[in-house]
Amino acid sequence: MDTVLSEVGRQTLQLSYPDEVDEVEAALRRFRGSARRRPKPPVGMGVELLPLADYVIPMLAGLFGIASGRIAERATDALTDRTRALLAELRDRPGPGAGPMTPEQEREVFESVLLSLEGQVSSEEAQRVAHGVIGALRMRSTGR
Repeated sequence: MDTVLSEVGRQTLQLSYPDEVDEVEAALRRFRGSARRRPKPPVGMGVELLPLADYVIPMLAGLFGIASGRIAERATDALTDRTRALLAELRDRPGPGAGPMTPEQEREVFESVLLSLEGQVSSEEAQRVAHGVIGALRMRSTGR
């Protein structure tokens, strides 16, 4: 499953924040708990200045049903069973046979991304990431 998170995470960030793509593998290691420690914001800043990949990887894990917990629940609350099934198929067998998502499913996923990132990043960043996720899922469903 790490391959799915890595591939879709890379594509998402490539489409939304290209400068952050190099952070995906480190964020994945932190998500899986194999990194020694999670980066901390500079003292006195009062805000999290983590790479966006540290928010994208858990959100994608929730969308794809790879992780459970609060983030995963928020990510899937707005999804219908049909969309969850399509995401599971895109997770397990990407390519033209799995998709494409309908405009309604894309809206569900978009809203799910916004919900799961709410309070973690700015609404502008969440929207930008959501557009990246939709683009990455389109690429995954077409096999390109």
